[in-house]
Amino acid sequence: MYAIHSLLIVLLLLMNDSDDLVFRDVSIDAGITASHRAVWDESAPELYPQGYLAAGSAWTDYDNDGWVDLFVTGNLDPNVLYHNNQDGTFSVSEFSDLLSLPEIPSGGAVWADYDNDGWRDLYVLNMGANRLYRNLGESGFKDVTVEAGVGDVGKGTTAAWGDYNNDSYLDLYVTNWSCTPACNLVDFADSRDVLYRNNGDGTFTDVSELLSYEKRLGAGFSVSFVDYDSDLDLDIYVVNDKAVNPIGNVLWRNDGAGCVEWCWTDVSEETNTDNVVHGMGLAVGDYDNDSDMDFYFSNMVREMVLLENSGDGTFENKAREAGVHYVTGDSVGWGTAFLDFNNDGWLDLYLAATGLSPIYGKAGMHFAYPDVLYHNNHDGTFTPIPAELFSSEDPLATMGLSTADFNNDGWIDYALTIWDEGHRLYQNTGRYTSTSNWLAVTLVGDNNLPRDPLGTRVTVTTNDGIEITRELKSGSSLGAGNDLTIHFGLGNSEIDTIAIHWLNGIVDTYTNIQINQFCVVSADMILCSQST
Repeated sequence: MYAIHSLLIVLLLLMNDSDDLVFRDVSIDAGITASHRAVWDESAPELYPQGYLAAGSAWTDYDNDGWVDLFVTGNLDPNVLYHNNQDGTFSVSEFSDLLSLPEIPSGGAVWADYDNDGWRDLYVLNMGANRLYRNLGESGFKDVTVEAGVGDVGKGTTAAWGDYNNDSYLDLYVTNWSCTPACNLVDFADSRDVLYRNNGDGTFTDVSELLSYEKRLGAGFSVSFVDYDSDLDLDIYVVNDKAVNPIGNVLWRNDGAGCVEWCWTDVSEETNTDNVVHGMGLAVGDYDNDSDMDFYFSNMVREMVLLENSGDGTFENKAREAGVHYVTGDSVGWGTAFLDFNNDGWLDLYLAATGLSPIYGKAGMHFAYPDVLYHNNHDGTFTPIPAELFSSEDPLATMGLSTADFNNDGWIDYALTIWDEGHRLYQNTGRYTSTSNWLAVTLVGDNNLPRDPLGTRVTVTTNDGIEITRELKSGSSLGAGNDLTIHFGLGNSEIDTIAIHWLNGIVDTYTNIQINQFCVVSADMILCSQST
């Protein structure tokens, strides 16, 4: 019944003009003009040393002014940091030059406050040494890569932050793609994934040996720290490309202290998460509102995968039943994200894609191809939204995707990276639904938690009994850094309670919270207002 209702809304919108787009490309008006230049040509092996399948964008409020800013990577072109002007436009930040890396190809990027000083720092993945920039507040940024010891060398794709050992400092996992410089590798030494432990003094230690060496030699494209088994510690899920070394995806269960330093167990096979695919992007979220985390990841040519968390430590692929398998035989799935674009309390899904044949006229493996926006029907299925409702132009060769509410209007927007072209910003018009209630929650850790308490779960229970759970994370999909503010769509409902499930085991519960507000939560305190 709900799927039929969704289709009726779609038909009504299609009967109207372009002013009724669900998402509108506002890149030019907003001032987002950064370029992306890249090389990938399988017919020209001499270009492999430059061949870097990387794209990245990352959102955060780097200057703590209440408005989210945007960092984009250019691959072979310079990176750009944009400052939010609070009026729907962006300007190139005065600190952008330091982060631009014009001589170093850059891929993914993620923000997090690794030193707990109240300012979010930036980690940039490169073809070559990655970079960590400490945020000095009004003084800008400082390259602390060498002193921190996190300058991993490889073809970095995605990184994720998370405090795996519960010492109140964020640790770091880095995925590397294995084609370095070519895809017929004999030695994987420069293409292994890396796990760094934060020492709490501004430095990190490479503790990758805690994880199986062979299981770090796939072709890592995406990674997320996630508490998949809801036991209050952060596990690690890695999505691998099978092209070079088909080990499949890897789920590392966090088993705590008691080993040489820390105990990790590869539970990929027993949890049914060891899919052998051309894995690229990864979305993590509770799409079925049952309070545990599910996985969706992209693939090439063959079906995408939706792993529903059964709640008993195992997962089941529901992509075909849900209608999100999206396979045409000539498509490549890249970045992906769960997002509640219509504020109805259920996570929808976006998939960025390119094509393997010149249907739309783009050269190379990255032919232009339609992206897909799926609407969640509340019953385990999704309905694709017609492309003309969320894209005002012909299909593009889209790789990267990151999400944020850039204009503080309570609707989730997104940035796209177009292969060998540039970056686009899409504004949510809020026109797909008549429901509009929402809540935005920013978490601030204390009580022996990181300042960015990644892995914390927030559950909003509405007055009609629906429970909506979100887990805070930094890093997940291909090169992406989604905003760290947790967004809740509420439909037409009011809020009954908000429960904050911190990873130290404390649960704080709040009542009498009004809708359509921005809330900051720390320890046992919540402050809400209708403006940031």
